[in-house]
Amino acid sequence: MLLALSIQNVALIDKAEIQFEEGFNALTGETGAGKSIVIDSVLLLLGSRASRDIIRTGEEKAIVEGIFFVDSNKDKIVEILEEVGLSLEEDDTLIINREITSSGRSYCRINGRIVPLSFLSKIGAFLVDILGQHEHQFLLDNTKHLSILDNFGDQKFKSLKEKFKELLEEYRKIQNEISSFFKDEKEKNETIDLLKYQIEEIEKANLSVEEETQLLEKRNLLMNFEKLFTAMNSSYKILYEGSGSFSVLDNLHVVIKNLETAFSIDEKLKGLKDKLENILYELEDCALQVRDYLNGLDFNQQSLEEIEIRLDQINSLKRKYGPTIQHILEFKENKKRELENILNFEEKQEELKLKQQKLWKKILEVGEALHLKRKQIADNIEKNINQILVELNMPNAYFKVNIEKMEEPTETGFDKIEFLISTNIGEPLKPLSKIASGGELSRIMLALKTILASADGISTLIFDEVDTGISGKTAQLVAEKMAYLSKKHQLICVTHLPQIASMADTHYRISKITKNERTYINVEKLDYQGKINELARIMGGSHVTQTTLEHSKELLDIASQFKSKI
Repeated sequence: MLLALSIQNVALIDKAEIQFEEGFNALTGETGAGKSIVIDSVLLLLGSRASRDIIRTGEEKAIVEGIFFVDSNKDKIVEILEEVGLSLEEDDTLIINREITSSGRSYCRINGRIVPLSFLSKIGAFLVDILGQHEHQFLLDNTKHLSILDNFGDQKFKSLKEKFKELLEEYRKIQNEISSFFKDEKEKNETIDLLKYQIEEIEKANLSVEEETQLLEKRNLLMNFEKLFTAMNSSYKILYEGSGSFSVLDNLHVVIKNLETAFSIDEKLKGLKDKLENILYELEDCALQVRDYLNGLDFNQQSLEEIEIRLDQINSLKRKYGPTIQHILEFKENKKRELENILNFEEKQEELKLKQQKLWKKILEVGEALHLKRKQIADNIEKNINQILVELNMPNAYFKVNIEKMEEPTETGFDKIEFLISTNIGEPLKPLSKIASGGELSRIMLALKTILASADGISTLIFDEVDTGISGKTAQLVAEKMAYLSKKHQLICVTHLPQIASMADTHYRISKITKNERTYINVEKLDYQGKINELARIMGGSHVTQTTLEHSKELLDIASQFKSKI
């Protein structure tokens, strides 16, 4: 349920705060007063696209914020929030914020955390359902009818539909694999020869993953042999042989001998003497290691040339088969499997065809189960819609869901769905687009939303000027149907009809005012007298008389009596 809506610098609205209530909320006002801005602001919170053009002239950014109480679809909403590490507030509320800047950037936040725009759409689908004045066109497109019908399916139906999609994807994958087999012997032999050549070339190279690193290390040693020998030989001479006089070790022996003499005089020097003796042993060991390393150094020009040839061979294979030796070896294994499949392609093809036949059998079974489920759903939709159409002053109308089975499946099954209607006795059933008027489409859509609202569990329904083409008795019946809906759902309705507005539990008047040569939108929650005055304005326009005021009061009294009985 939408608890509150805050709008700042959106179009003509500089600042507006609306606290919506449970039940039926109506928004009325003159044409062009800004009612659509309120609905557009809600759409921004639900992930609709926005441009910087919506920012009020002279301002840097537009901000819309809504507080939603999650009283339905809670498990699903919690699951979606957990995908990005979010959770509901302790009071089961969501605070959704949308900010559009003059640079064209858009920032979306849920409970203070930035989220992608697509995430608002994902979660908004479970918070609010909007029926706008242009949604009637959705009904006229028969390619959308199947998705409308499927929305009435339960979880078991949706699981069945998902299973069908998975089976069909697997079937098509096998079909592509079968199609990839060769059409002639020449193509097959050429591919076999290429694969054999590639596999043989890599196997002859006898590669190992560590080899390249080892070769590079050896090449580096050989290429820098002279520098390395000079450095190590000089180090050995300094340590062990000396340079002109005594070596480091000789000098250290002298120091230790001196310390021994001093130690005999002052015992406090024992620790220093022992430490230098340990250093002497370490230096002797280091000198031996340097000598052994020098003895092991051997420059061989032929070895360097052999390493260069081997590295060239590895680089050539890398250019052909992959950036690393690991990639080359994986390439070889893949080609070996491919070759094996080709050499046994007849056997493999038969195996795939058998698997495909079994899959097709399952597809037919699941497709038939989907078809039967859709027939049940269609029967239920027809029954409910025809009953509601009678209640909405279309007693002679007959709504029918036509289900046609196709030979070739789509991801949704074998069914093609189209909504048909006859609006008068004796007239044949025809597609909605052929015969339905604007007023009839409004009532059919209202009927669909009425029964779908019970199925999808969405708590807030927004009706944006869906009263197009209706008046009089029909308007009263539509108002009563909305009153019924508001007992189980929060309704927010933009309307021009007094019959619908009078049925609202909470009524807001939206008006346009001019101050200091700037235009502003004012949103006012009406008390009882304010409702009477607004209904009189709707009925009488600029000529509000005592009669229209009394008629307005009478409408409110009738609405109050009706709502007390439901």
